[in-house]
Amino acid sequence: MNDLTEIIADGYKPFKALLFYRGKKEEYYIESYDIGLSGRAINAHPLSVDESQQLADALDNSEELKATYLRGNGMFPQNLLYLNSEKDGFAVWHTPSKQVNLFFKADLGIADGMAQIPPMLWKAGKHSLQVFAMKTDDRPIESEQLFHAPFFNVYESGAVCMGNVKKQIPNGCSLIEFMSLWEKFYFNSTFSHTLNSGAVDGEKTVALWKRQMENQTAFPLAKLVKSKISLKTLLK
Repeated sequence: MNDLTEIIADGYKPFKALLFYRGKKEEYYIESYDIGLSGRAINAHPLSVDESQQLADALDNSEELKATYLRGNGMFPQNLLYLNSEKDGFAVWHTPSKQVNLFFKADLGIADGMAQIPPMLWKAGKHSLQVFAMKTDDRPIESEQLFHAPFFNVYESGAVCMGNVKKQIPNGCSLIEFMSLWEKFYFNSTFSHTLNSGAVDGEKTVALWKRQMENQTAFPLAKLVKSKISLKTLLK
């Protein structure tokens, strides 16, 4: 114990303290304190989402997690393009054009339902997602031209605003489960607002999806707009 105390005293400095409260109905409240230069607890405030995530990431470093996170529990899926299975790693994969169930915010005036979507390219880490569109179902190569995802809630960078979607990637999540969960999170979310007005060529995103939902036709690939981001860049 003395050796451990010496190591902590020599290499670690206190910077935050947490105080846990438990209510009568087993509800919990956590108060966070910063540690001032004098070593006293200051600046009491409710534990923020960012602080919670930092704490989770700090605790999420066991050897068991390193051995299981994004590991294959069988053969790797054929649509996988790239895998970084480190603690903060990510996966890149593609999906063909297909029919999916889409949900839209009521004030957009677009009916929910099944619709045809273009081939897509996905890059996801534990806490973030980027999506792009492609013009072919074929397995992409490193020099493949990517296009803006013609959906709502997607920035020009491909980053997705998930809104209030409760996305929870389990510790030790296998690769196939990881990919499946992100696709479910994305398509089970409600499309609500346009973040990239140039995602569709010559037409507003709302008009495009109104027509798609009404006509149930194949997605018009000619409407896709080239992205400045390359597949090669996403692999870094």
